[in-house]
Amino acid sequence: MQFSSDVENIFTQAEIEDILKDEQNFYIEHAEKNWLNRYFKVKAMANETQVPSIVSSISDMPHGSSNFKKSKTEMYAIKAIQASEWLETLHSAIQSLSSIEQELVELKYLRKRNDGSRYSDEIIYPQLYIGRKKYYKMKREALDILGRKLYGAFSERGYS
Repeated sequence: MQFSSDVENIFTQAEIEDILKDEQNFYIEHAEKNWLNRYFKVKAMANETQVPSIVSSISDMPHGSSNFKKSKTEMYAIKAIQASEWLETLHSAIQSLSSIEQELVELKYLRKRNDGSRYSDEIIYPQLYIGRKKYYKMKREALDILGRKLYGAFSERGYS
């Protein structure tokens, strides 16, 4: 309790609200940029069935050497497994949301229209039977929760 009152004496209420809003924006941007906007690409990587050319290589370098070429087949398999784990992490975080927030995220980020584009917000909120203002508030809260749950879950390399 003492810390809370000390903080209130250092910062004004408006400054505290700005800090919290900046923090929320950070997590929302993290959820969208690093997770939801990459969903279809990572999903394609997880489902990729491409088999690389099978060519054996002979080397006199020890297997642990940095110059030793890794098997292309092995690299494809590892990428597919990592992409599947990434998807499981995302879906697990989405499952922690309320059912209406889950539906909102799925409609907005995990489904595409027939032409390949995403559904607009104006199409989604009537489907959820909620008003525009409530929709945008719910969307921010859901993305904030996702961003906090997913922050640091994976190194972002390889999924851009």
